[in-house]
Amino acid sequence: MNKQFLTLTLLLVLVSFSLQVRAESPWPMFRHDQQHTGRTDFTGPATPTLAWTFQANDGITASPTIGHNGTIYIGAGGYYGGGGDSSLYALTRDGNLKWEFKTDFGDNWPQAAGIFSSAAIGPDGTIYFGSLDGFMYAIEDSVTYAKLRWKNNPGVWPFYSSPIISPEGTVYAGSLDFRLYAFGSDGQVNWSFPTSWCIFSSAVFGLDNVIHVGSKDHNLYSFRDLGAQVDIVWTHPVGTFYDGHLIDGSPAIGDDGTIYFGSDPYGAFGQTPVPVDTTFWAVNPDGTRKWAFVMGDGVESSPAIGHDGTIYVGSYDSCVYAIEDSVTYGKLKWKFKTDGTVDASPTVDGDGTIYIGSRDSVLYALHPDGTVKWTFETEGGIESSVTVDELGYVYFGSFDGRLYALGTGAPDVGIKSVNVPDQVQAESWIEPVARVSNFRDYPQSFDVVCQIDDASQIVYADTLALTDVAGGQYDYMTFAPMMVSSSTSVVYTVSVTTMLPSDNNTYNNTESSQMTVVSGAQLECGDIDGDGDGPDIADVIVLANYILSDGPQPPFLEAADVDGSGAPSPDVADLLYLVDFVFQNGPEPDCGL
Repeated sequence: MNKQFLTLTLLLVLVSFSLQVRAESPWPMFRHDQQHTGRTDFTGPATPTLAWTFQANDGITASPTIGHNGTIYIGAGGYYGGGGDSSLYALTRDGNLKWEFKTDFGDNWPQAAGIFSSAAIGPDGTIYFGSLDGFMYAIEDSVTYAKLRWKNNPGVWPFYSSPIISPEGTVYAGSLDFRLYAFGSDGQVNWSFPTSWCIFSSAVFGLDNVIHVGSKDHNLYSFRDLGAQVDIVWTHPVGTFYDGHLIDGSPAIGDDGTIYFGSDPYGAFGQTPVPVDTTFWAVNPDGTRKWAFVMGDGVESSPAIGHDGTIYVGSYDSCVYAIEDSVTYGKLKWKFKTDGTVDASPTVDGDGTIYIGSRDSVLYALHPDGTVKWTFETEGGIESSVTVDELGYVYFGSFDGRLYALGTGAPDVGIKSVNVPDQVQAESWIEPVARVSNFRDYPQSFDVVCQIDDASQIVYADTLALTDVAGGQYDYMTFAPMMVSSSTSVVYTVSVTTMLPSDNNTYNNTESSQMTVVSGAQLECGDIDGDGDGPDIADVIVLANYILSDGPQPPFLEAADVDGSGAPSPDVADLLYLVDFVFQNGPEPDCGL
């Protein structure tokens, strides 16, 4: 086999090029994506500037979704004590009504008529949602009106659950008739699975397209769709029947497949609460219990998962919780107290800002550390979840019957991270690397400035001019090399800042990192990650990501000059040399260390 071809093949296997593919819709379903993470890479507004409101004829409990062309879809009604509205509304970006699609008032539950279910947008733009009239709907947005494609009333009872759509076009939703339904693209029921009580929970896709959904019968179910029938993979109980562990919220799936969800002590339609001692759960993909977390009261809120893996969720105890998955237990990072029940579900934006409403009528924007960024007061409680679009607007409904849009649409660029090693050897070279992001959906040109100080003065500065950075994208930017001081124990602060005058979201414009100068430990040439194991496959991956994918800087650049060229920055020649040594017993690296 050709040696160069083998080398390139090995690199392709080892290096994963991250192609930033944007979805056609910035928020196509309840909780944003099929894992229901409730997070987005776009950022919300720096301040709660009111852009517009839309008034429905009843309270809004559903969460808005956004179509391929930016149309916002929201259902009204479904709020006990109302019953004056049962329509799905389509709104333009500026809040004007495109059309209104009226559903029926349910014969069985007229006092709760309306739409609690949040719409889901199919790949072809079809809008799916359930109604309290007992029907699942599929409609087409024909610009000036809504065209019904199909509707199906399989079990008579209302749909509170929000639908989720498989890549094959199957629509899944739970009903108050105790069943999870799978609808084909033609509206016919492929199969249904009976649980032992009502399903308010919205289904979610886990690892290997396994479907997870909760039920008021205290069980989390795991299914595999076989087409005409369903295979139950496992069932995970969090209590015994009606002991106060009812699963109403939607699960969220972590990057490792962990399923997070809450349970609440309230029975159907106002039955007496049953005291509980555990209200939030983490379950492994195989259905075994990972850990349980005790809160002050029940959880109807569906959790969100932050970019760093932090889990955010609201509780009936009026608090918003931030929980860290510590593998064997859930660790409380912080909790934030509101003045009302929190049954809304949190949303996390590209900055890590957490948006969540409370029944105290306030929408809260919280920093990742739990402090308040800003608040916005409505005239009714908030159960609706926030949706963030690609222009930086946030949308949410309220019991006051209004859909709110907050934001200005101004640009937002920022620094996600600064990548330098924690320790650097005296008189070695370092290259600062920063992850620069455009958090809005239109290109921006701007400067990025890197400064390094040693606590007494600025010892380094470099500026990169970026042109037409695509919307919703990020890049790793590598600055000019700097020779590190010969004095040990010097602590450098590396700060990188975006410079765009029209960007008023200054919260994310600057990030910093520190590195300490240490005496020259004897590094082995090629041990680029500094783990002491000598040059191996891990070092190849680190170097390949750095050179070929603009990945983070290797911790020890001086160990990367494996071909002995003396260049301050490793290049493709060094990478090929290292691959040749690790995989083909080529010449040993020689950095001159």
